[in-house]
Amino acid sequence: MVVKELVSDLVEFLNVGKIMNKEQISQTSSYILKYFPHFNLGDLKLFFDKMKLGHYGKFYDSVDGQLILSKMEEYSQDRMNEFEQLRLAKHREEIKENPIGEGYHPDVIAAIKKAIGEKKVPKIEKVERVITPSEIFTQKCIRQFDNLFSRYGITNISGRFIKIGNTVFDLNKFLERKFANTSR
Repeated sequence: MVVKELVSDLVEFLNVGKIMNKEQISQTSSYILKYFPHFNLGDLKLFFDKMKLGHYGKFYDSVDGQLILSKMEEYSQDRMNEFEQLRLAKHREEIKENPIGEGYHPDVIAAIKKAIGEKKVPKIEKVERVITPSEIFTQKCIRQFDNLFSRYGITNISGRFIKIGNTVFDLNKFLERKFANTSR
């Protein structure tokens, strides 16, 4: 009943031209329970909320059971990928905390640590990079080229070109001209 209510609520929310009838809602709900038994009510609520928010695409003229089930399969894949990422992150943290592993007697761990010694990680100081005046100038020139290209760019040629007077410039030629002008 809850699944039917969630599907009905989604169909009413979408306000599309071709909607599902009660039999289609019932069949879709049965397939959801049959093919996604591992979803709890929280999963189902989250999925239908994401559908309403357009997370799995827009609905233009119709919604049907096949569309809902295919989007639910996408949600299932997203859910499994997220779980795997969390599991791997937890595993990496466990390895950092205990590189020898679990299941060993404390005396064995102490003997291994004594044999290999404690791992000392040298602390690396973070060095801030100083941007040179020439890098700042280059960045300004690139921004200027981008602005000129957005207004006066030549679109019928492959690549990014601008025309100044009778001369066509690409980014490299433009930078060369700017550098030559500053060195005079």
